[in-house]
Amino acid sequence: MIKSISINNSKIEYLSFWNWKDPFIILPWLSIKSVLLNEEAITTLFSKFSENFTVYLIDRIKEVPDNYTIENMAEDTFNVIKKLWLSNCNIYWASQGWMMTQYITINHPEFVNSIILWSTTYKTNENAKKIFSKRIELAKQREEKQLIESFIENLYCKETIKKYWDTIRESLRNITDNEYDKFIKLATPLLDFDIGKEITWINCKKFVLWSSDDKIFWNTIKNLAEKLWCNYVLYSNYGHAVYDEAPDFLDKIYSFLKD
Repeated sequence: MIKSISINNSKIEYLSFWNWKDPFIILPWLSIKSVLLNEEAITTLFSKFSENFTVYLIDRIKEVPDNYTIENMAEDTFNVIKKLWLSNCNIYWASQGWMMTQYITINHPEFVNSIILWSTTYKTNENAKKIFSKRIELAKQREEKQLIESFIENLYCKETIKKYWDTIRESLRNITDNEYDKFIKLATPLLDFDIGKEITWINCKKFVLWSSDDKIFWNTIKNLAEKLWCNYVLYSNYGHAVYDEAPDFLDKIYSFLKD
């Protein structure tokens, strides 16, 4: 069931699967539309995790203020964690969701047990900046078709695109003005993200996964794993959305959490 918590004159929605065990928190990557629109799919996908964890998926704030930084996003998410009385958290997701996780782990280490990251970075490189800048400009111009195509082409490998192009495109269509404006505000701080100095302060349990064919962060994720001094899994022939493509992806994460 989707619920919400009041934060900073707005609200943040979240989805949870209750069993009163240690929390497994999912912070979604930045998309055009809220991942909570796929509530049934999320529940099914993470059903195995709910056997041993209480699963939470925490969305972004509904009304995004101006000049909203990734650290602001992290603090608002952390306030949700506090209001839910959560501790010993295991935090999971990718891209901007992981950028937020870094701030939560650095600023509030006592709340974090482990972190699982994939397809992300500690510093936005020039390749990623070009992709994000293009998406922001397309959103400003309300170029729905081109914006959706940019997402699909940079998220998935060729085989996935060939097989699911129409399905993915249909799920992102009919973007509203509010969705465009929210995306622009959330995407803009990606352009100058850099937490390279602070990243070495993270000392909880951690695990990194990525694909060598990631079109966005292909040359930064390995450096992140090295800076964190942690175990990692390297896939090939999958894209930025490797979790959607590698059949054993969630099994590897589940094994890490149970180890």
